[in-house]
Amino acid sequence: MTRLLQKQAFIGASWLGVFKLFSQIISWIVTILIARILLPDDYGLSAMATIITSYAEIFSELGLGASIIQKSGQTKKELSSVFWFAFFVSIFFALLCFPFSYITAEIFNEDRIIPLTQAVSILFIFSGLQIVPLNILKKEMNFKMVGMIELKSTIISCLGMLIIAYMGGGVWALIGGRIIRGFVRLLLVYNAAKWYPLMHMDFREAKQYIKFGITVAVGTSLFYIFENSDKYFAGRVWPIKDLGYYLFAMQLAQIPTEKIVVLINQVSYSVFSKLQHDKEQFNKFYLNLIKIAATIVLPMFICGYLIGEEIVKVVLGEKWMPSAYLFKNLCLVQIATSLNAINNFVHMSQGYPKRGMFYNALLAVFMSISFYLVVDHGMNAILYPWFTTYIIMSVIWIYYTINKLGINVYKYIKNITIPIAGILLMLVTHEFICAVILPGDINENYFLLLKIFSLTIVYLCFVYIFDNELIKGIKKLRK
Repeated sequence: MTRLLQKQAFIGASWLGVFKLFSQIISWIVTILIARILLPDDYGLSAMATIITSYAEIFSELGLGASIIQKSGQTKKELSSVFWFAFFVSIFFALLCFPFSYITAEIFNEDRIIPLTQAVSILFIFSGLQIVPLNILKKEMNFKMVGMIELKSTIISCLGMLIIAYMGGGVWALIGGRIIRGFVRLLLVYNAAKWYPLMHMDFREAKQYIKFGITVAVGTSLFYIFENSDKYFAGRVWPIKDLGYYLFAMQLAQIPTEKIVVLINQVSYSVFSKLQHDKEQFNKFYLNLIKIAATIVLPMFICGYLIGEEIVKVVLGEKWMPSAYLFKNLCLVQIATSLNAINNFVHMSQGYPKRGMFYNALLAVFMSISFYLVVDHGMNAILYPWFTTYIIMSVIWIYYTINKLGINVYKYIKNITIPIAGILLMLVTHEFICAVILPGDINENYFLLLKIFSLTIVYLCFVYIFDNELIKGIKKLRK
C-alpha cells in the first residue's frame, strides 16, 4: 500500500510538475513582458485593491477543501451539502466586496482602487463553485488533470493580460488576468471532475466538514494577516512606487516556493492523509519530501542571492534596479519558507489543524509589530523583520514539528546535508568566477549566462555524484 501511494505521488507530482513547468515558463515570460509595459505604481495599486478581498477569498473557502481531502468515507449527499453551503458563503463574500472597496480606498487614501476591488468580487463565486470538484480530483490524486487545468488556465489568462497591457489597460491587466484565470479554471474543473451536486442540502452533513475546516480557515486567515502586514504598513507610509518595487521583488523571490514547493505540498497532503496512522512511513515520507524540496529549491535561492542584481538589470531593465537589493536578500529568506511550508500540512493531515493555527497567530502578531516598527526607516529596512523575527520563528516551528513526529534534529539536518554542501560549493564557484573574470572583460549578458550555467552544472554534478540514493530512488519510481 505504501509503495503504491509513493508511486501515485511520484506520478502525480511528475505530471503536475511538467504542466506547472510549462505554466511557469509562460508565466515568467509574460511577467517580464508586462513588467516592461506597466509601471511600479500599477503593481502597488493591484496590491492595495486586493489586500482585503484576497483575504476574504481565502477565508470564504472555510478550509472545506482540506476537510474533503482529510476525511474518508464520503457520500455524494454529504459533498452536495458542502457544495451548497460553500456556494452561499461565496455569494455573501462577493457582495461584501462593494463596501470593502470604499473601506480599502479610505485606508490607503486612493480612490482608484474602488472599481478594482469591486471587479474582483466575481472571484468569490468562481472559487465557491469549484471547492468540491477540485478537491475530489486532488483526493483521488488525479494531479495530471489538475496540472492540465493549471496549464490551460495560465495560458489563456496570460494572453488576456498581454492584450489588456498592450491596449494600455495598466493595472487592469493584473486584475483582468486573475478574473480570466478564475473563470477558465472553473469551466475546466467541472469538465475534468464530471461531478455535479445533487439538489440536496443538509447542514448537519456539512457541519462535520465545517468543524475541521473552520480551524484551517482561521489558521489560513492568520497567515494571510502575516503575509500582508508588510504591504499594509508599507502602503500607508511609502510612496506607491516604492511599494511596487518591494512587491515585485517579493514576487520574483517567491517563484520557486510558490511554483515548486506548493506543487510538492499539493501532492503530499493527500498522501499524508492516507498515511496518518502509519508513523514510520509517515516520517519517512516527510523526510524524503524535505530532502527533495531542499535539493530542488535551495540552489535556486542561492543563485538569486548571488546574481540577483545582474538578473534584474539584464532581464527587467534599469527601471527595476531599486528592487534588486530587496530581491537578492528575500531569496535567502525564502529558504526558511521552503523548508517550513510543508509543516502545516503535516499537522492538518494528522487531524491537528489547531497547531498550525497557533503558529500562524504568532506570525501575525510578531511580524506585524516588526513591520510596523521598521517601515518609517526606508524601503530596505523592511528586510530586518524577515532576517530576525521570521527566521527565529521558522526554526522554532521546524523543531516543534519534528519533535512531534519523533525525529531528532541530527537526523533532520543529516537528511539535507547534500544540498547544503552543494550550495556551499556554488558559493565557492561564484567567487572563483568573479576573481578570474573582472567587470568589463566580457559582455554583461554573457557574463550572467556564464554564471548561471557554471553554478547549475557544479551543483547538479555534485548531487549526482554524492547523492546516489536520491537518484536511484527517482529512477526506480520512474520505472
